[in-house]
Amino acid sequence: MQSLELHPDATKSTDLGEEVARLETELAARRAELTSLQEEFRAFKARYTATVGSRLAELSEIERAIKEAEARLLGVAAEEDEAEIQVEEAALPSAPVGLRKLFWSVAKLFHPDHAGDEREARRRHTVMAEASRAYREGDIDSLHALLGDEELQFFCTTNAHTHEETEDLAPRLIQLKEELRTVRFGIKRLTQDALYQLQQRVAEEATHGRDALAQQAERINRQIIKAKYRLENLSE
Repeated sequence: MQSLELHPDATKSTDLGEEVARLETELAARRAELTSLQEEFRAFKARYTATVGSRLAELSEIERAIKEAEARLLGVAAEEDEAEIQVEEAALPSAPVGLRKLFWSVAKLFHPDHAGDEREARRRHTVMAEASRAYREGDIDSLHALLGDEELQFFCTTNAHTHEETEDLAPRLIQLKEELRTVRFGIKRLTQDALYQLQQRVAEEATHGRDALAQQAERINRQIIKAKYRLENLSE
């Protein structure tokens, strides 16, 4: 009995459809994760502002008044806080040579001018839009990913007889990868925030029956009392 063999295009379509489905599932999960993290973080920031933030602001104002009082006593101008001095880096005149070469390698492979028909040109435009974004942002990893993505290369070089449903999956795959990259970056940026790290420590302390924010507020209150006393002495 003769075995049946799938056409290469059909096999590629099945593989790409499975990858699209997998990415859609992962994207939904990561979006839900990011939304949950953001809601918890907003609640913590509100609590932090009410418990600690207002006290820190008061302490900062008193310390500034102390510096001004000390400066008046010494007869000199108050020194500018170095933390408030920002030096802007000069913009680079052009992208690094390695990044430009990588971008042009992608362009040679995917540029719409090499398309055999309108459908293929649309697919190539989608890829080049992602390549242009990566070039502008210096995203070398994404450019390398485009060069190494054999599925994209296949769908950007197939002829006009490729099934329409298969053709529509390639741009969707690009879109999903970009959306997933953005959501992952959002999660990474939030979890690396200093206040988020404090949130994690506060949660850990709470498991031991300790209110870390209340304890911090008490410490700041003691600092405020000392700072006020010092300011009164300087003003006499």
